[in-house]
Order: sequence, then structure tokens, then C-alpha cells
Amino acid sequence: MKIVIVGAGSVGFHLAATISRREHDVILVEKEPALLHQVSEHLDCRLVLGSGVSPQTLTEVGMGNCGLFAAVTDKDEINIIACQTAHALGAKVKVARVRSEEYYQDHRLLLDGIDLAINPDREAVHAIREILFQTGATEVHDLAGGKVRIIGARVEADSRVEGQTLSDINKSLGKSIALVTTIVRGDTTLIPRGNTRILADDQVFMAGPRSVVDRSLIYFRSSSRRLTRVMIVGANSMGRELARDLLAAGVKVKIIDRNEEKCRLASEQLKGALVLHGEGTNSELLDSEGIREMDGFVSVSGDEETNIMACLLAHHLGAGKTVCLVNRSDYVPLLPMLGVDAAVSPRLSTSAWIARFVKRGAVISAESLGYSGAEILQLRVGKKCTWLGRKLQELEFPPDAMIGAVLQHGRVLTPRGDTVLKAGDEVVVFALPDRAAAVEDFFAGGHP
Repeated sequence: MKIVIVGAGSVGFHLAATISRREHDVILVEKEPALLHQVSEHLDCRLVLGSGVSPQTLTEVGMGNCGLFAAVTDKDEINIIACQTAHALGAKVKVARVRSEEYYQDHRLLLDGIDLAINPDREAVHAIREILFQTGATEVHDLAGGKVRIIGARVEADSRVEGQTLSDINKSLGKSIALVTTIVRGDTTLIPRGNTRILADDQVFMAGPRSVVDRSLIYFRSSSRRLTRVMIVGANSMGRELARDLLAAGVKVKIIDRNEEKCRLASEQLKGALVLHGEGTNSELLDSEGIREMDGFVSVSGDEETNIMACLLAHHLGAGKTVCLVNRSDYVPLLPMLGVDAAVSPRLSTSAWIARFVKRGAVISAESLGYSGAEILQLRVGKKCTWLGRKLQELEFPPDAMIGAVLQHGRVLTPRGDTVLKAGDEVVVFALPDRAAAVEDFFAGGHP
């Protein structure tokens, strides 16, 4: 599958880096020589110097056999025109990064030639909302139309599972706890086995049916806190949209912003919220407004440093869960180490969303598991697999990979040693990056 990406900025870079690990025919188009040179040292794909809206450039890279065209520059108009040009030249699926709400009607982009449009801000709000409502979660992924849920959680000291092996946990909790598929310990990512021991401060990822995964969070926390009050720093469009969603769910919301005009607009649009004009990094203000009573604290202002400092301060003052919006995706894995519960990057969310549409062989969808480096692969079991009819425990599955969920006839099953896969079944597999190709081959051609 040929994939053409226009724009070598943060979104384009991460998208190219993610996809090129799985696909060989990836082309990155960028008009700025300095930026193209900067990313060339870190990418293993074809780089083209040129304009993404130029018919000549797109013709040269080949639109007739382009399976996915993604325009992800920081200019909405360029992305729109690039997709329309690619459409005219024969590209199959066209995806545009479009932030301005002026181009949308009821959250739909009403322009010909663009199959899918993504608003980074809206994706970030969605990610923050999921993290807040899953009060023990640091990351949430939904696959297979929402039937399979993957949640990341940090293991707290004195929690039910801390210090136990996965075998011990399975014996004591059985089907009441979801399958642990990946563990991030410090800067190391593990695909666990039965003798792997869960330690305090591990970042664990679980997979399975939504209801089972959501209930499993209680085993990783020493206490549980229901979401009833949230404080938001930033009365911009993201802050207002998040507040609107929270208010609709019955959550009490306070919004803080240094800009008086944004406060006025938020006050007019959000009748149920308390809007405060002030600094989100003012400890006296936070304390006087009951930061210790807040189940959630989110900072989504346009200033990255303000977001980080506000969340660190809120954590220090006793807020229940802190979620920080950052532009630099390399900050995402660092902030939880400093005390921020979760960090969300619109650019990282955008690249992960687009990467889901890359399909190859048995792969239905693929994406990166947060900052862990692991891959989530949703695959269909092929008819040519030579191991059909045999139990999973009898197969030589690729190392550093693990089946996290099985979909049979619309039902989500937790894989066991005696599970037998059939042609047409779908599976969700977790794998370290260098094992992804072996996993794809396993389900496409089938190796016992």
C-alpha cells in the first residue's frame, strides 16, 4: 500500500515514523528543505522536496496507486487543496488535518475530494474526556467499533495486584480482571508472561470487553474517586468543548483563564459552569476555589509551560487527577514521572488516528500504544493459516507479542491456552515494533 504524507512537521513526522515501521512504500512530501533535512536522519522512508498542492509534484510521486493520502501541514487551506488535487489525480483515500470550525457543519467537513477530516483539538478533547471518566486510567483506546477497550493504568502501592505475578492474579481474580497485555517499567516496555510480577508505579495496559476492562481499574488503585468536580485551565475552544461535555454528564465545572474576553464568551456559552478570571498557576486562587475537592484538573491553555506548571501545582495541592495538554509529543512520557497523571498531545493523537487507516494483508487497523513503543494490531485470521483448528498453547507465536482479545461472531473473548481460532475471526495483538511484521505474516499466511 502506497502512502503519501504532506507535511514534515510534528504530525507528519510521527505519522511517517509510525507507518514506515509497518509499510515500505511511504513517501513524505515537504516544501521546506531545512525541515526535510532535519527529519531525514530519523525516518526510513522516501523524502520528496516539493509542494503538496502542486499537481506536478503529486503526479511524480504517483497518485494513481496511492492507497492513502494524508495532508497534515499546520495550514488548513493547504491540506484541503492538497487532498482535492490528490483526488483529481486518482488517490484512493484522502485525509486532511483541518482545525478551523469554519469548514465544518455538525462536525462534518462539507468539501468534495476529502474522505476524512480530523480536527486535532477535538481528538485531544475526546482523549481527555475518556481519561477523566475512567478515573483510574491514564490512556484509553477503543477498537472494533468500541467492542474492544484498551486502558492504561498506573499501579499504586498497596493496590490489590501490586507485588503479584500475573499467574497469581489470574488464579485469585479469574475472569473478573482484564488481560494485562503490556507493561511499561521505567524506559522498558514488556510483553508480560505468567511469571511477570506487577510492581508499584508500573504502567500497565489491559485489553478486553469494555465492561470488564473498566471494572478492572479498581484492582490497580489503592482507592477510587468518582468524577463529580473538575477544574479546567483554559477558556479557549478546547476548554469550552470539554466543559460542555462534562456539564452534560452532570459534572460540576470551574474554568479559569487569564483572558477576560475568553472568560466572557465561556460564561455566555456555559450557563452551568463557574468561570473565573485569573491565572491557572496562582496557588492562592486554586486553593481558595477548592482544588483539594477536585476529582479532576485539566490544563488546556495555549501555553504549554502554563499547562505543565498548573498541573504540577494542582497535583501538589491535592487534586484528584491531573491531565495536561502539551504540543511536544516527547513530553508525554516524561510528565507522569513528575506527578502529572496523564499528558495528551493533539499532534500525537492526530497521527495515531490517521495511522489506523493503513491496511495491509491481514491487518484491519494498527496504531501505537501511547509512548510505550508497542504496537496494537487488529488482524483478521486468514483462510491459508496452516495452524487453523489448533489450540493457542500449541502454536509457536512470535516472541514479544501477545493476543489480547478475540472477536468471534461479534463477541469479544479473552484468549486462553485452549482457545481455537477460526478463519474470519479477528484478533487484537500487542507486539514490540520489531515483531509487528512477524505477527502480520503469522495471520496472513500462517506459521505454526
